[in-house]
Order: sequence, then structure tokens, then C-alpha cells
Amino acid sequence: MTSKGRVLSAVGHRVSDRTPITFDAEKEVYEALHTYYGTESKEELFDCLHVDTWMILPGNFIYPLSEEGRIEKTSIWGYRTRTTAYSGGTYDELVESPLAGKDTIHDIDRHRWPGDDALDFSHIPGEAAGHADRAIIGVFTWGSYFIATFMRGMENLFVDFSLRRAYAHRLIDTITERILFFLDKLLDRYGEGIDIVYMADDYCSQLGPLFSPDMFREFVVPYLGEVVDRVHRKNKVFLLHVCGAVRPLLPMIIEAGVDMLEPVQIRAKGMEPAGLKRDFGKDICFYGGVDLQEVLCTGSPERVSDEVKRLIDILGREGGYVLGPGHTYIQPDAPLENIEAMYETAHLYRPWS
Repeated sequence: MTSKGRVLSAVGHRVSDRTPITFDAEKEVYEALHTYYGTESKEELFDCLHVDTWMILPGNFIYPLSEEGRIEKTSIWGYRTRTTAYSGGTYDELVESPLAGKDTIHDIDRHRWPGDDALDFSHIPGEAAGHADRAIIGVFTWGSYFIATFMRGMENLFVDFSLRRAYAHRLIDTITERILFFLDKLLDRYGEGIDIVYMADDYCSQLGPLFSPDMFREFVVPYLGEVVDRVHRKNKVFLLHVCGAVRPLLPMIIEAGVDMLEPVQIRAKGMEPAGLKRDFGKDICFYGGVDLQEVLCTGSPERVSDEVKRLIDILGREGGYVLGPGHTYIQPDAPLENIEAMYETAHLYRPWS
């Protein structure tokens, strides 16, 4: 079975020759793994790790080319970040939200939103064709809520949801118009070869949703359903990224038509694998699951291997599971031997073959 077939079988809740595997990591982890395996390309590394997916981002995904290499950068949406060092590498920290303190609908309307050519999808068909044996995941941009948290500031946005509902609706609707334009552009002009469309839209903390389910239904479900509908009209699969304790929102996420959920952060409240599989396993494909908070970073290779087998036994039963990191990006504190144990075990463990 091909990697593509393996992943799409999981989406269809069918058991294949083995559990499909995905991978992503911080850039420092990529560099360390290249040294560890003696690989020079991403393709060679993915072959070593037995990875079944291949994600393609648009050009200028967050920043225009003119901002490349700067410590302080302005994104295509207009918010500013600063490159900040930590013990394992660097990350971009938000330093300015352009709509913070701008509380009128006129402020939203006059903001300079990304133009039609802000994102470059032209390379996607060629890259997809070059990796056609794997399941191709195409990215267009983030979800409207996620972008709004950067534009407005999270606390301001939550006040908007409660006290300035007309403002909140205009902000979400304005961002939605842009993300739907970019989605249509990807699907209509550059979608050949894409199997799965991916969108990140983080609504939750480790303990639960950051705002009420009623607000989720009012502000998020309408655009989420529209995104999914457009993806399905092109006969493609939709993969939603939501970190944290998403369980209370899962019925609405499933109702909106989402096919796959990433990253399945199992240490978050309510995210125990057995309960998720029991209550939602027939309706959604789980994607991720391997704990980065304790198991991968502090456990032994044997413990990592045991955890991979446990997740496959629970989430992979009767299909519906793609194994990968439970926080999208493997962090630099994960020992390379543990990463190797994770991927070798996932490749070799075949309880139903």
C-alpha cells in the first residue's frame, strides 16, 4: 500500500497494512535529525522516519519576502512580531496587534488587509507531483478566529465576543472573506494533487475552550462550515488543528463536517484516547497523539515505544488514526533516540495486519 492510500484509508476509517505516520518539528529538530541519520534532504529524512504525509505551505505564509531575516517583522495581516530566543532555539513573539484599542467598525474597514496576491500558491502543483506517493496536505492560511487573536489581541477579542458583538462579527466576517478567497484560489487554480486541506485555528487551553460553546457556535461554526464545504466540493479531505482540551467543542466541529483533528493533545482535560475513540471515533479521524509534554521529552525509548503501541491499539482500532506528535511540532527537548523509537515502533507495530 502507498503512503497516500494508507492515510486516506485512515480517513475512511479503514484498517491498512499499518498505522499511517506523520511528522513535523521545530527547525532545530530537523537539523539535529539530519545529523543523526546522515540525511541531507527532507525527503531522505522522511524516508528514514517512514512518514506518509507531505505538507506544502504557500509562499509568504506569515510574512512577505521583504521581512525575511528581520528581528522585528510585520506579517501579511499587519501584526508585528519579534524573534525571541529560548533555551532550544527561537520563536516569533507577538509585539503589536494593529487593531488593539481600535474599537469601531470603521477601524476594521480601513485596515489594510492582505491583497489577492499576498499568498503564493504557484509552487504547489509541482511539489505535489514530486511527492505524489505520499498524502499531500495543502495549507492556505489560518482560521479566522486565530488570525483575529493576533489582529485584536486575545483579551480584546473575548471582550468583543461578549460586549461588542457587532464589532466581533464584522472582524470575523472580514477575515473570513480573505481566507475564503485564498482557499478558493488554492483549490481552483493550484489544487491538483492535494489530498488534504489543513487549517490551524486554536480555540482551547490545556483545561478547556477559551470561550463558551455558545460563542463558538455563533462566531466560529459558520465560517468553519463554509471552509469545510468548499473543501468537500473539490473532493478533498479537511484537517483542523486545535491544540488543547477541545472535547467540549467536538460535536460542533464534527457537525461542521471536519474530517480529521490534529494534534490530539492527550494530557489536556477530557482528551483521554479511549474516551475520544469511544465517543467520536466513528465520526472523525484522529491525527497526532504522541505526548510531547512528558513521554517524548523525558521518557526512555522503551516508554516511548510502549506509548506508541498503546495509542495504535486504542485510536488505530478499526482505522481512523494517523500517528504523529501530539503538539504538531516536536520540540528541541525531545531526545533523538526517543524520536527514533517513536517512528520505528509506529512503522513496525502492526497488531491487525
